[in-house]
Amino acid sequence: MGVRAQEGQYRLIHDVINQGICVRCGACVGLCPYFDYVDGNVVVTDRCNADTWRCLQLCPRAGYEGIEFDSDKSESAENREIGAYKKIFIARSTDNATGKRFQYGGVVSALIIYALEKGHIKSAVLTDRGNHRSPAGKLVKNREDVLDCAGSRYSGSGSLSALNTAISAGESRLGVVGLPCQMEALARMKRMTPDGEERSNRIGLRIGLFCTWAIDYRKLNMFLKNKGVEGPIQKYDIPPPPAEKFQVQNENGWIDFPLSDIRQIVQKGCGLCQDMTAEWADISVGAVEGRDGWNTVVVRTDTGSRIMNMAIEDDRLLTSHLPEENLKHLKEASLIKRERGKKGTFYD
Repeated sequence: MGVRAQEGQYRLIHDVINQGICVRCGACVGLCPYFDYVDGNVVVTDRCNADTWRCLQLCPRAGYEGIEFDSDKSESAENREIGAYKKIFIARSTDNATGKRFQYGGVVSALIIYALEKGHIKSAVLTDRGNHRSPAGKLVKNREDVLDCAGSRYSGSGSLSALNTAISAGESRLGVVGLPCQMEALARMKRMTPDGEERSNRIGLRIGLFCTWAIDYRKLNMFLKNKGVEGPIQKYDIPPPPAEKFQVQNENGWIDFPLSDIRQIVQKGCGLCQDMTAEWADISVGAVEGRDGWNTVVVRTDTGSRIMNMAIEDDRLLTSHLPEENLKHLKEASLIKRERGKKGTFYD
């Protein structure tokens, strides 16, 4: 493995995959033909001789000296906790007919549907439900497909592999919904050589999801099996503090587990993450502590502002003020994750 052309893939395997810190974002899958995403894991199918090292440039858990990427962009005093933003408030979808399929306020689904209808994007990469396998990326182009993907998964999904496939197929004006690590991979893409800017320009909207950590899908399956949870899972939920529980819904109803049990099966790589609120997104969305049926919304870019303002003006979203106490708690939680990530605090 001393040949320089092989070093990019070799380093990604050695420094990330073999160290157990891959977060299954899927950024390398479909970009390089020798990575695949199989039922919850990124796997290497063959050695790569490419000298571009694109997989290493995109990986949010890899260091790469050949690309200038400011991972500490939020360290200024005004942005230290949740990153730079233009507006922050709470919102919910006005589409009550499909409300039961949403997670909390349904803002993410409502925005993607609206952006598709208005032609701002032509398709979007979401995460499917997985059925009997790991959740994975899915390219959607209509309202019903978006609603089929509604809800949170709480496990790594490799969904950026679907983005790479879509770009290779010539798709443009793509929307992407993803976790903070996936939004970072998209930010790295813009700086990637040789074709990063061209690929990045195919993306028209980035919606990031608040995330404290994601669960290892295979370990979650084993955990539920050991707890006697049977049948297809219909929904997962982690209610805002102080609930401290992980909820699973199957055909028999909701089952609660202490959050302390679930932390034991969190992806190891999540312990290195310093971003809770998806700072590289156009719009970031999360739950609202103490207010069911609403989302916290952080608008970060001009693109995000334009789409959000249009959706509000067309009565697709109902908005309200984010209470100061909620903002305080959000900043505190985000800062805790940032500091923990700097120390490399794992959950095992």
